[in-house]
Amino acid sequence: MVRVLMVCTGNTCRSPIAAALLQAKIREAGAESLVAVASAGLMAAAGEPMSAPAQAVLRQKGLSGQEHQAALLTRMDLASYDLILTMTTQHKRLLLSAPEAKEGRIYTLREYAGENGDISDPYGGEEKVYAACALELERLLGKAWEKIKFLAGKKQVLAKKNE
Repeated sequence: MVRVLMVCTGNTCRSPIAAALLQAKIREAGAESLVAVASAGLMAAAGEPMSAPAQAVLRQKGLSGQEHQAALLTRMDLASYDLILTMTTQHKRLLLSAPEAKEGRIYTLREYAGENGDISDPYGGEEKVYAACALELERLLGKAWEKIKFLAGKKQVLAKKNE
């Protein structure tokens, strides 16, 4: 199983929206046994709920963020996830500076989707700002999904060889 971690600053907006959207893709593809997704923040207040506008945007897409509780990124997360996708280049730089960071596992979401740039933080904005962010995340995840599926298949093949 490939374990994917979405990372932003506070883990109440971008990364939980991205995780919920990716989880929906995983369900649609019937890939629950191949890919797992979670989210965390670099400066998260553990236990905080997803922001109300982020939850509203997810509800409009038939998803829920009510159960989300912000999680602070840990050193163990850096060592244990197969793929870590950050929302900004600065997030990526901070993670790569940690001794637990593993080469080839940490990318910005845009980079992994074959693009450049950061994903703007909607925090404190109106619901339409969150909706625009969610659309951008959805588009980028659509582009990254093929690579994630390929990684999951590759890992599955390696696991079978080691049996």
